[in-house]
Amino acid sequence: VALRASDGARVVGVLIGPARASRGVVISHERGGGLCNWLPYGRELSREGYRVLVLDLRGAVSSPKPRTNPFRYDLDIAAGVRELRRRGIRRVGLVGGSMGATASLVAAARVKPAVDAVIAASGAASFGGLAARPAVRAMKMPVLFIAADDDNGFDDTARALHAESTSATKQLEIVAGREHGYELVTGPANARNRSLLTGFLQASLG
Repeated sequence: VALRASDGARVVGVLIGPARASRGVVISHERGGGLCNWLPYGRELSREGYRVLVLDLRGAVSSPKPRTNPFRYDLDIAAGVRELRRRGIRRVGLVGGSMGATASLVAAARVKPAVDAVIAASGAASFGGLAARPAVRAMKMPVLFIAADDDNGFDDTARALHAESTSATKQLEIVAGREHGYELVTGPANARNRSLLTGFLQASLG
């Protein structure tokens, strides 16, 4: 699918899952990555009955780099939410890895009506002018922060964002290893992490 963000940027994504689903998820990738990184987990969610939109954020792979606002990935995610709602999805969650996690948190604080859940995998406190700390203090929906304990301090960032979050339902998971972003849900060894994320979405979206 081809989307237009509110600033005119063109964004490309892959839409999978049952067309009549009432629950949906927008997934965003890491710096230097693309939708292919998260597509296997997106397919897993689609088999659970979710309508899943996996994005190439602006400037990545199939989405062209805009002339202005090159880091407004939150606008891309907001466009993804609008697309799912246009297709009849009533409850929407966001999942992001690294810069996609930061952008998902920022988008969650700004999108109206609000989304129903956010998962930040290896999220940074800030990226390209997008700041996660003010976002987690403003958002109220359930939020899960997950990071590996040997991933260059991203575990400390997850702890800090969790501590500052004002969401009534918030969860922090620090797992063993050095996997980053999508790597946390890749391969047989990370089946527990995938189940953790999927369970959180199930609890939040119904």
